[in-house]
Amino acid sequence: MMEAKKKKTLQNENISAITSKLFGMILKMSGDERIQLLSELETRYDDKKRKHDRRDYFMVVEYAVGERLYSGFIKNISPGGLFIEMDINRKINSGDRVTLTFSHPDTGKHIKTQGEVVRIEDAGIGIHFDSMIPLFG
Repeated sequence: MMEAKKKKTLQNENISAITSKLFGMILKMSGDERIQLLSELETRYDDKKRKHDRRDYFMVVEYAVGERLYSGFIKNISPGGLFIEMDINRKINSGDRVTLTFSHPDTGKHIKTQGEVVRIEDAGIGIHFDSMIPLFG
C-alpha cells in the first residue's frame, strides 16, 4: 500500500524535482554503491552495451571467490559471461575474481574458466568471462 502511495506522489512531482531527488540519493552513496547502480542501469537501458545475446540455461555451477567455494545455478549464459542465481547475502562484491566449473550448454563438456563479478542483483550475480566460450545454438 505504501509503495502505491510513493508512486502516486512521484507522479505528481515535476521531472526536475524527481531528478533532484535522484541526484541527492546518488550523492549519499558510497563509490561502490554508485558503481553497482551504474552497472545495473547500463544493463537495463543500454542494449548496445551487450556484445553477445544471452541464452537461457539452467545448470549447476560450482565457483570459488577467494578461498570460499560456492554452488549455484546458471540462469543464462552467453559467450562472454553468465548469470548465477544465488543468495546475495553472501560476501561477494563487484570486481571479485571468480573461478567457475560447469557443463557446456551445447557439448556437455566440462568447462573451467575464470571471470569477474560485474553485476550484483537481488537474484544473483553477473560474471564476465576472461576468455569467451563458444556457443553453438
